[in-house]
Amino acid sequence: MNKTKGLTFGILAGFIYGFTPILGKLTYLEGSNPISLTFYRSLLSIPLFFAILKHKKINLKIKKTQSRKLAILALLSSMTALTLYGSYNYISVGMSTTIHYVYPVLVTAACIIIFKEKISRDKLVSLVLSTIGIALFFQGSFNFIGILISFLSGIFFAGYLLYMDKSGLNNNYPFIITFYITIFSSVYLFIFGIISKNLVFNMTYTGWIYTILVAVFVSFFANTFVALAVKYVGPTVTSIVAMLEPITSIVMGMLFLNEAITLRNIVACALILLGVLIVTLSKEKNNSESHLEG
Repeated sequence: MNKTKGLTFGILAGFIYGFTPILGKLTYLEGSNPISLTFYRSLLSIPLFFAILKHKKINLKIKKTQSRKLAILALLSSMTALTLYGSYNYISVGMSTTIHYVYPVLVTAACIIIFKEKISRDKLVSLVLSTIGIALFFQGSFNFIGILISFLSGIFFAGYLLYMDKSGLNNNYPFIITFYITIFSSVYLFIFGIISKNLVFNMTYTGWIYTILVAVFVSFFANTFVALAVKYVGPTVTSIVAMLEPITSIVMGMLFLNEAITLRNIVACALILLGVLIVTLSKEKNNSESHLEG
């Protein structure tokens, strides 16, 4: 039952992460920018979390050690959003999200290298396919900066998932985690926005509506779903089951932003998703074998 919950929350998070970039990119046309969008995404969701926690009478006090861990997690979350949203200025939403989606393989690689998990043939094949898929985006008209920034977003999100699991924070009430992450993120992004002079306070009415929607869907729903998924199925499976994300972004980009897609890009996306699928099936097989042996 818990496994089903984890997979469901992971898929829902992937779907939300997949279509909200469209709203994010639309805010840029209404006077916003990546730093402002990321800042308001966190800030505007704080009242929602506070109201829910108070309604459920959840104790908001946390230990000093937990606050330090949450501060680190918030930094990883902020950098993920900044780099992902920033890449939209250089490449299409579909391409950016697909490159960002290399994070499941990065999570697997980190578990092998850092946490000394044994690498299997399936994982090796997955890494190779995903690498080839990323390489296919490098063609004559590619924008190196956009690809690099979107790849960095995948690195930061992989770190986010791993740290949430290994730090033990996923044992806390999910809304507590996301509540403090949004607070820390708001502080980081406000300081960064003021120093860089990129924080926008004037947007069109439509821009504010898009921004509020991004805040509600991403900071409130998706981030909470990720915390629940990691709690129930762990970081590797969570990073994998959300494979609906790049597909959603590509389709939405075509429908609402008139973004073109080439055969080369389709093959690249297919290879990355195939690599992710292999890791998923490998994980499920290993879990089944472990269950039978137990």
